[in-house]
Amino acid sequence: MIAKLDRYLIRSLVGLFAGLTVLAIALLLLERLIRIIEIVSGSSSTAVAAALMVANLIPHYLDLAIPGAFLIAMIVTIDRLSRSGEIVALMGAGVSLYRIVRPYVGFAMMLAVLSLLISGFLQPLSRYSYRQIVHNMQHESVITAFQERKFVQFDGRIVWTDSVAPSTRRLGQTFILETRPDGSRTFLTGGSGRLTEVASGKWVITLDQGSGGTIGRQGTIDEGDRLDFSELTWPINSEGGDFRPRGGDERELFLPELLSVEQTDRSGNVDAVVAVADFHDRTSRAALLIVMPLIAVILGLNLGRIPRSSGVVLGILFLLGVQKVFEYLLAIGGEGSVPAWAVFWPFVALIWVVALLLFQRLATRRLLFGGPRIKLQTRAAYLAGDGRKTPSS
Repeated sequence: MIAKLDRYLIRSLVGLFAGLTVLAIALLLLERLIRIIEIVSGSSSTAVAAALMVANLIPHYLDLAIPGAFLIAMIVTIDRLSRSGEIVALMGAGVSLYRIVRPYVGFAMMLAVLSLLISGFLQPLSRYSYRQIVHNMQHESVITAFQERKFVQFDGRIVWTDSVAPSTRRLGQTFILETRPDGSRTFLTGGSGRLTEVASGKWVITLDQGSGGTIGRQGTIDEGDRLDFSELTWPINSEGGDFRPRGGDERELFLPELLSVEQTDRSGNVDAVVAVADFHDRTSRAALLIVMPLIAVILGLNLGRIPRSSGVVLGILFLLGVQKVFEYLLAIGGEGSVPAWAVFWPFVALIWVVALLLFQRLATRRLLFGGPRIKLQTRAAYLAGDGRKTPSS
């Protein structure tokens, strides 16, 4: 009977949770699809490249979707069980609220472990793979760097053009800003232009009726370097080569590597303080998942006669507030003025304590904010009575 109860409670949650997770991932991916289409538009294998990029984005968005989908699914499930009278019947039969929420807490623990695996290992690897695909796409053809009315960063250059004809490689008004290793910058503008591939991976751009010059490190223009031209050919060879090793920033590091940046980061691009803050950010988010069933019961449980529908709204506001607080805590922890653990874990502990206290008050059949004790008459007591009284709710 106990096993059947657990299976029934979990089954009432899993379908809704899976549906909300898929919906959240789809909505989050919509924003990136436009960018993906722009990147792969000049590739010879557009469909394959786009599919690989979307697949590598799923772990990132899955980690974002799980907490929200789980909390909202839990609130809706508890509200539905409350309105149908099932929770009242279980509690009237002697099943405590602690017992009812137990399978949900076990499910939340599994989600917390899954979240650690995704954010700690799968997400860094997929993020690196995504950046590697973007790098390869950008170096497959220089044409992909020229997109109509968009500033695009490409091999230390920023390029812009108002029109592109991929078939003829003709460009409209074009602007190029190239940053040199010493910090100075060279700019070129042209009323029109064309791209020419002189060898495999080697391109030149010919600009017509334009001007150019050099901008010093201090942002001043050296008048002696300025020139006007009727036609100018400029090499824009791609750097090409293999993509850099994994670990360009802390988001590409596995969970254990964040605590040992000095040994794992050979390039020196990752700040050890920022890496530790990112470690506590990932682990504290997973820890918060475990207490979400209690929060869902607090927001979704309805033992009164009048149905409430504010639980989902409050849940969404709670999720948004927690997300913003975590972003702020990550910024504070990355500064290094306060130890990262002292930034994240007191906040998580506060949510745990408040949720446990409010849940305990509900479990002992008291209203959250004052009020009398809620009495539930058991079925045996009801049958032993005169049969005219109904169980109070």
